Amino acid sequence: MRWFWSFLVVLLAGGLWFVFSGPTIHTPPTALPAPEQPPAVDPAPVPAPSSTTAPTPDLDLLGESGSVVRPKPALLTDSRSPNDVIRRLDERTLELDGRFRVIGNGRADDPYRISWELLTSANAYIDPAAKAQTPPPWVRALDGTYIEISGYYSTAVRISAARNLLLTLNRWDGCCIGLPPTPFDAIDMDMREPVMMQGLHLFRFATFRGRLVVSPFETGGFLLGLYKLEDTTLEK
Repeated sequence: MRWFWSFLVVLLAGGLWFVFSGPTIHTPPTALPAPEQPPAVDPAPVPAPSSTTAPTPDLDLLGESGSVVRPKPALLTDSRSPNDVIRRLDERTLELDGRFRVIGNGRADDPYRISWELLTSANAYIDPAAKAQTPPPWVRALDGTYIEISGYYSTAVRISAARNLLLTLNRWDGCCIGLPPTPFDAIDMDMREPVMMQGLHLFRFATFRGRLVVSPFETGGFLLGLYKLEDTTLEK
């Protein structure tokens, strides 16, 4: 009986040792569910630029050859008659278009004293390529009247005396030095008497009187001249 209880105690002690000192079984942790992602939203489509949108006038445009082309300003028009733009301030003073003062009576003995600013104002109204060849009314009002104007004069060729001169707003020797004129800042003059032209490549300045002719002269779509002075005299 003593041996039976001794064997039972040994068996019980061995079972307890096996339970507490046996291998530990690790249970893998349960994976947490991934957070729910919001559904993808497609971005709003960007509208394509319209091909019919007009270009901004004051921006440069790209020409066919890759060169930068600036849009040309639109030509001005003025349907008024010359009488509509003339305002007499006194017996010898006129105001044209409310901005140009002209002194004189337009006769050979009392010509109008005019400015280059008045003549060059026709630039915004004339373009033969655009079929616009009518000067503004305040310029047409001077056609056929006698005027007096100062400027630089020259000839196309070297000559000792000339009856045909070109009067310009800017300095030009007629050839190589200075700023070549445009049809709006030059006057073709037929002199009453020949003018001596001594020296080469000189800037000559003087005052002239003559009867003004306002008539566009163009060829091949190019404007060559607008003003001519007939029966012209050189004022000393």
